[in-house]
Amino acid sequence: MVDVLIHLAESEKALKLAAEMSMTYYGKKLVVAYSGGKDSDVLIHLAESVLKPEQWEVINSHTSVDAPPTVKHIRETKKRLAKKGVEMTILIPKGKDGKQLNMAKLVWENSTPPTRRIRHCCRALKEPSTPNRICALGVRGSESVSRQGREVFATRGMVGGVPRLSLAEFFSIEQAETAHFDYLNNKDSACEHALIKEMLNHSDTIVNPIYFWSDSEIWEYIRREDIKINPLYYPPYNYKRVGCLLCPMASYAEKKKQEADFPGYKKLYIHIFDKMLKIRKERGLENRSAWATGEDVYNWWIEEYKHNVKGQISIEEWLRNKDG
Repeated sequence: MVDVLIHLAESEKALKLAAEMSMTYYGKKLVVAYSGGKDSDVLIHLAESVLKPEQWEVINSHTSVDAPPTVKHIRETKKRLAKKGVEMTILIPKGKDGKQLNMAKLVWENSTPPTRRIRHCCRALKEPSTPNRICALGVRGSESVSRQGREVFATRGMVGGVPRLSLAEFFSIEQAETAHFDYLNNKDSACEHALIKEMLNHSDTIVNPIYFWSDSEIWEYIRREDIKINPLYYPPYNYKRVGCLLCPMASYAEKKKQEADFPGYKKLYIHIFDKMLKIRKERGLENRSAWATGEDVYNWWIEEYKHNVKGQISIEEWLRNKDG
């Protein structure tokens, strides 16, 4: 309970500071990214508690492969926030041609499904949603080993419009607060601070208000505040994580459960892969004989890192085929 209160105070401070910095350096409201997952709902609740409606807005990126209960929950949250004067935008990603982009088009354009190493889906459907802003995310260090060692404030480390984590810089709340205070009192000397410099350039920056929260603290806060969250976390689904259905980053067991719960998506992906094989043939790209149908590709995709699947190849070989 003590840790929750400490982290709660830190999160509230981070949100207030981020909202002030957003107006100071960008002249715009703080953006809160919303996925429809439990961490996003906690982040929304915190923002509602400490920010005024004119200080923040919410953005959700429509991926086209979220589970139906997730889509419904996002829409309900949008309506609830609207009643409180908080604007929420559901963005429909667009391709280079200006037309609506979805998972099917991405697979066809890239001639390959998204994989653990080739995550073209995230780049196209999620990451471009908040350019040139400061964005609050529901990222937590306890979610995975790869997310540990970061801090509450961060620069994106962009290269050619693509985020590069290796180039990102991280700052504690205290470091961000000190840099901001220095800028307000001595603009000439503070404008070279890495975080302030990025914000003055209107580059993408991030605040992770709940970064240090544990899973148990998240659930304790949800119960204590009676926060309505995505029904996928409760029976009959009992999901531990909510995201795009059949995401390559999910475990094999998670994928099989999603496949059973939402069988229509398996059929959809098989259809997508059937057309992908035709496109690859038209482009002169190699298709192994084991990939006679979209279902063959689907089975390879679901069991991507198992070695006993017919037609299994390395990602490197797949890329060579893609590029001709």
